[in-house]
Amino acid sequence: MNEVIITRNSSEFKELRRHIIHAIKVMDMLIDTHRPAIGNEVYLTGEEVRSTFGISKRSLQNYRDNRQIPYTSIGGKILYPQSEIYRLLESHYVQATR
Repeated sequence: MNEVIITRNSSEFKELRRHIIHAIKVMDMLIDTHRPAIGNEVYLTGEEVRSTFGISKRSLQNYRDNRQIPYTSIGGKILYPQSEIYRLLESHYVQATR
């Protein structure tokens, strides 16, 4: 019976290590981008809304103050329901005339 010994210098170990590092990077990316649903709704942070639309903190504050954008506040943190943001965008959509 031939036993194969895998060492740190063997190509098998290096390939396994490369696959593990890749899997860790993919998991880190998924953790960073995953938004858990709360009651079947995904909520966005103010930073996510601002970066998506390219608006300032003050503009977002004005939209909230004027009740133009839906939001909820939990423990001082303001969250925006993603489905309502999309609905708001669709309701203000202007069709091209060409």
